[in-house]
Amino acid sequence: MSTIVKQTATKRIEYIDALRGFTMILVVFSHIEGILFKDSYSLVNQVFMSFRMPLFFFISGFISYKANIAWTKQAWWTMSKKKLMIQLLPTLFFGLIYTYAYMHVDFTTFMLAELKLGYWFTIVLFEMFVILYTLNLLLYNSDSKTFQKRQMISLILLSIIFLGASVILRKFPNNLGTIFSLVPLGKYFPYFSFGIICSMNKERFHKVFQNKWFTFIIISLFCIGFCLCQQISPKLGGGNVIFALYYSIFTFIGFMGLLIVYNFFRVYQNSFVSTKKVGKALQYIGKRTLDIYLIHYFFIPYLPQIRTIISGNNVVLELVIVGGFSLIVIAVCLIVSNILRTSPILAKYLFGAKE
Repeated sequence: MSTIVKQTATKRIEYIDALRGFTMILVVFSHIEGILFKDSYSLVNQVFMSFRMPLFFFISGFISYKANIAWTKQAWWTMSKKKLMIQLLPTLFFGLIYTYAYMHVDFTTFMLAELKLGYWFTIVLFEMFVILYTLNLLLYNSDSKTFQKRQMISLILLSIIFLGASVILRKFPNNLGTIFSLVPLGKYFPYFSFGIICSMNKERFHKVFQNKWFTFIIISLFCIGFCLCQQISPKLGGGNVIFALYYSIFTFIGFMGLLIVYNFFRVYQNSFVSTKKVGKALQYIGKRTLDIYLIHYFFIPYLPQIRTIISGNNVVLELVIVGGFSLIVIAVCLIVSNILRTSPILAKYLFGAKE
C-alpha cells in the first residue's frame, strides 16, 4: 500500500481566486451578449472572447499542478472519481434540467450537441483532467526532475496533436466528436497544458515578466493578432488555408491575452487581497465559479430592446449595461447557491462541497 498524497500545507493564492472571479464575470458577460446580439457579437465582446476561455483553462491547469502526488492506479482512480463527482455529475444534472425545462429538447439532442447547450466547459475540463491523470500515471517517476521533464514534453506534444485534431474535426464533424466535445477539447487543451507547465516552473515563469520588453511585446502581438483576425474573419469561406491561418492566429492571441491579464492581476495583487472590497468580491466569485457556471443560464435575461440602446459599438455604455446585468445575474446565482448549500447533501452532490 502506497501513500497517494504527501501531506503538505497549502494556501490559496488570493490574486488567482480574484482572477478566476474576473474571468467568470467575462463568461456571464459574453453569454448575456449572446442573447442580446445573437450572432453579431460586439467588438468589445470579441476582445473578451479572444482570451476569456483560454484564461479559464490556463487557470484550471495552473492551480491543478501538484508536485506531491505519487501516481499509482489508486491515485488515478481517487483523483478521477473526485473530478467526476465535482464536475461531470453536477453538469449533467443542471444541464439536463436546463435542456428539458428551458430548451424543450431531449437527452439525445443534449448529448449530440457539441457545446451541450452551453454546458460543455466542465465536461471538457473533466476530460482534460482524466487525460492529465492518465498521462501522469504512465509517466510517473519518483525522481521529480525526471517526472517533470516527461510531463512537459508529453503535454507539449499532446497539445500540438489535439490542436491539429480540432481543426480536422471542425471540417469533418461526427457524432463521436460531438458527444465528447472533441473540438473544444482540442482547441483549449494547449492552454490547460500551458497552465500546468507555468505552475511547474512558477519562478521562471514570473521572472519572464520582469523583462521590461516582455509586457510590451505581448500587448503588441495581441493587438496585431486581433486586428489580423478581424481582417481575415470575413474571408473564412475562402478555403482551408485561410481557415488554418485564422485558427492559428486566434489560438496565438489567446496565449497573449491570458498572459496580459494574468500579469495584470499578479502585478497589482495587493489590490485584490481579501482586505480590499474589490478583491474580496472577486475572490468570493472566484471560489464559487462552478456554482455560478451551472446556475447562470437559468437567469440570463432576454431583453432584445437593449440591443438598440447600445448599438453602434458604444463601448462605455455596453460595459455599463451588460456588465451591470452580469453582476446582477451573478448575485442571483450566489443567492441560489447559498440556499442550496444549506443542505449538506445538495452542497456535496451539486457543487462538490466537502463534508
